[in-house]
Amino acid sequence: MIMNTDSSTKQQGVALVISLIMLLLMTLLAVGSMNTTLLEEKMAGNYKDRNLAFQAAEAGLRAGETYLRTTPVLPVFDGTTAGLYLPTSSGTSRWESIDWSNVGGDVRQYIGDLNSVAAKPLYIIEELLPVIDSGGSLEAGVATESRYYRITSHAVGGTDSAFVMLQTTYKR
Repeated sequence: MIMNTDSSTKQQGVALVISLIMLLLMTLLAVGSMNTTLLEEKMAGNYKDRNLAFQAAEAGLRAGETYLRTTPVLPVFDGTTAGLYLPTSSGTSRWESIDWSNVGGDVRQYIGDLNSVAAKPLYIIEELLPVIDSGGSLEAGVATESRYYRITSHAVGGTDSAFVMLQTTYKR
């Protein structure tokens, strides 16, 4: 029996075509995985940036609270002293109408050192209307007043595009 060992005449290049198709599929999977990884990296970076802004805004709130706690005689809250205001009587909130870039004029700046943030946090303090405490005095008919202050802090993270604004109320 004689066998024809010359099979080159029967090959049509099917192995090459299948290999190219497999290579194309692997390339598409790799590109898709790379896009997913890049998106996750961006999300992690944005989360870190926002977290830095949040921590900086917290530092601004603490600076305002420290100012209220350590200043024996507070100045008049009429806007003449930077960052010290009475609340607005109009519908617009004070923190919405403030020029947050006017350091020393409209806002107060955090004086400590913060690493990794694009700018130091800024804050304002508003003196709210006094609240009469019931039963706060031993003398009959004399009511004591508690003073409340609203502190608003504005801070950015590692870039200016991530900013956080926080508020707290402080009783003195």
